[in-house]
Parts: sequence; structure tokens; C-alpha cells
Amino acid sequence: MKSIYSNFRINDVKTGKPIDFLGTMQIMFDQASLQQKTLFEQTYTDRLMEYKIPQLGLTAEGIMGRYGIRIRASVIGNDAATPLRAKRGFEIWTGEIPRFGHKFPMDVKELRALLQLMESPRATDQQKLAEILKIIKGEYKDAYLGCKDVTDEMILKAISHLGVATFSPTIDNPDGRMFEIDYGMPEENIRAVTLDWSEENLLNPKVDVSAYLQKIVYEYNAKGIPLKEIWMAPDIKYWLLRCFNIRQSILGKDKNTRSVTEVELNNYLQSMKIPPLVEINKRTAYEKDGRPNTINPWDDNVIAFIPQTTDGKLGVVQPAVEDNEILPDPNVQYTNADHGIRIAKWTTGESTGQTATEYTQASWRAVPIITCMNGIVSVTVRGVQDSDKIIINSGGITLHLPEALVIVQVQACEDPQVLLIALARETARPNPRSGVITAIESRYIEIKSAVSTEGDNPDPDGDE
Repeated sequence: MKSIYSNFRINDVKTGKPIDFLGTMQIMFDQASLQQKTLFEQTYTDRLMEYKIPQLGLTAEGIMGRYGIRIRASVIGNDAATPLRAKRGFEIWTGEIPRFGHKFPMDVKELRALLQLMESPRATDQQKLAEILKIIKGEYKDAYLGCKDVTDEMILKAISHLGVATFSPTIDNPDGRMFEIDYGMPEENIRAVTLDWSEENLLNPKVDVSAYLQKIVYEYNAKGIPLKEIWMAPDIKYWLLRCFNIRQSILGKDKNTRSVTEVELNNYLQSMKIPPLVEINKRTAYEKDGRPNTINPWDDNVIAFIPQTTDGKLGVVQPAVEDNEILPDPNVQYTNADHGIRIAKWTTGESTGQTATEYTQASWRAVPIITCMNGIVSVTVRGVQDSDKIIINSGGITLHLPEALVIVQVQACEDPQVLLIALARETARPNPRSGVITAIESRYIEIKSAVSTEGDNPDPDGDE
């Protein structure tokens, strides 16, 4: 059945005609689209990506940017032919356009309260109108922004997890399916410091943060990749404000007993030609057993260098036409939100064999394509110190990490590369494409022994 809002009768003050509440929401989205305004709040997706027109197909293609030194023209003679350059070409990224959505109920108790307001003789039509619009905008906002939260997660997960964003039913997508998207971060862009940026190393003079950051900036400038920003968790920036080498560089040896201010840090980094620091602090939640569970899509142990692009964007979002736009339900009322997001409203009752409930649903088929991924540099700054060796046997792989002992059970296999790939998908900061786990910059964790077909237990200390 159609939405309960279609039954409300409040006349417009100017026209004297009944107000179409769902039609009012459609007008709100249409006007925002024409004026290129962001509704409710600006998400990371809105700020970082360009939206393409929704397509019918469910496979997205994106032209990946290719950074490098520009080829100059040749000095040629007056009558000489112009030299022909080799075609540099483009890399085409292809991937599935996933569907995501959710719906919210308004039960009969809330419906009674809303109807009581409508029938109250003490409330004027203007008061009733204001209250209804407040309620319906709240419903649309939660449904609409919840869809954009997914693309935010895809972007932030991929940038801070070596180019890969994963949604798992056993971890953070309990009522959905397994979905993984790999944007192909180059191997050479995956780095790690040798000493953790941790509380233990806060006063360690060997941790020269500014020199390390400056080295990466100059290295990539030489490759023709200018870096625009450095993204990090707020906790990492707080650590930088207290870091011994940073304090000594800014305040001097005699006055470095206090933390530096953000202004002092920003001015210092600018003088070193290090890009501005951008704090990434995005929190969403998934629902399991009726309870919200907080998600932090950004890996707080990682910082990322973001390249300068011509339009200031990191890529595009490719939406696809939603199923209910191709085959709409006649008993459901739809609103076309921007960029292919569809919001549906309907009620259930005795005719459907259900309790009286008003539903608001938002659904979207879309995938963000990070076209500048080969210019993004990922640096692991925590959790890399004192990593031990990998030991492989027929019963599984034992990996010794600084904080925990992780045991991954895998099927016996004579190919160590296959086992490494299995391990890479289970540990915190692997490279799942190559099966090589980056432990410390310019060094890989060592394979201590080959696969044992006799089921021998390995020595956990790696002495054998």
C-alpha cells in the first residue's frame, strides 16, 4: 500500500491546494541537483569524486590516471617532419557495480502519534506542516546518507588498505554478502617505516618523521607525481605534535619540553615542502541483532599521500539504474534522489498479512573508481616493528606479530605462494594480489621453511 503521507490533507497557504509531501521531497532533490548543491551533509564521496550518469549495465569501467614526466617537444629544423611520439595509453579498470540498501520501519505506535498530531485542533496547519516535514526529512536523510556511507567506506578502506576494500558478512556486513574491490595499488607505493610511530618511540631521536615524509615527497616529485595531502588518523597527528624530533626541530633544544601547536606544525611542514596533514575521522555503523556496531573504515596505523589531480578529484562514481526504476511496484511510492539513489515508501497491513507499518527504503547501485590510485602512497607507521618470521607447515601458518599470535588454518599445499596468499587475506596489512606481506620498508618477512607433508610441528621461535 502507498505511504501514509499520501493520506494527509494540509493545504498550501499560497495555492490553497493540498500539499503532496512525497512530491515536495522530489522537488527538494531536483532543485539540489540543478543547483549542484549537497543535501543534508557533504560526504567524502561528494568531496572527492565526480558522479557519472547512471548506466543500465552492471559492469563499470574507468580510465586510470597514469602519472609520469611529461615528454617535451623536440627542437627541429624549419623543413623537418614533426617527430611521432609513442602512444602512452591508458589502463582500464573494470569492476562490478554492487547494490546496497536498507529500510527503516515506523511502527503503529509512532503512526498513532503522527495521526494524533494531524487531528489535534490546537495545532495550526502551519505547525502540522512543519512537524510532518521535519519527520519525513529525517526519514529521507537517514536512508539517503546511509547509502553514501557505503561509497565513503569503499574509498577510505581502499586508500588505507593497500588499494583493497572488503565487506565481509562475518565482520562488518552481517546481513549482506562478501564483496571485495581491488583498485590495483602499485607495489612500489606500499611502504612501511622501520620504527613505529608509537608511544614507545615518542622520545626516540632515531624517529625522524619530517625527513621520512620529505624523502617520499621529493621521490615522487622526481617521478612526476606531485603530492597534495597526507591523510592520517587524528591519533597519528596528535602523536606528531608530541614527537621529540618534531618538537626539537620547531622549538629548539632548549624549549622542546612542550607539545607544538597545530599552527607551528603546519608552518614547519610547509617550510619543508611537505603537504598539509588531513585528519580522517569517519565513523559509521552496521546493525547486528538490532544493535549498532561502530565501523572505522580507515586503518589508523596507515598514513596516505594523496596526489595532486587536474580537477582536484580522486576519481568518479559510476551508478547503475536501480531495479525498481526499471520495474516499479505499483503499490510503492518512489523518489528519485540524486545520482541514481532511489527512496521508496510504502505501508503494510492486514491485506498483506503484516502488522501496520510504514517503511522507508533507500537503495543504490554504484561503485567509486579511484582513478588516481597509482599516485597514492600508503605508509604503515604502526604495527611493523619487531615482526618475526612466518613458519609454514601442513597444518597451517603461524605468524608472530608484535601484539598477537595469529594462526591461520589452510589446506596442505606444496606451493608456498598459495599459502602466502591465504595468509595475506587473513592478516592486517598484507598485499593480497601478490601474496607477499610487507613487514618493514625494503624488507619482506622471511619464509622459514617449506611445506611439510609429514605434519611436523614447526619451532615457534624459528630456530630450526
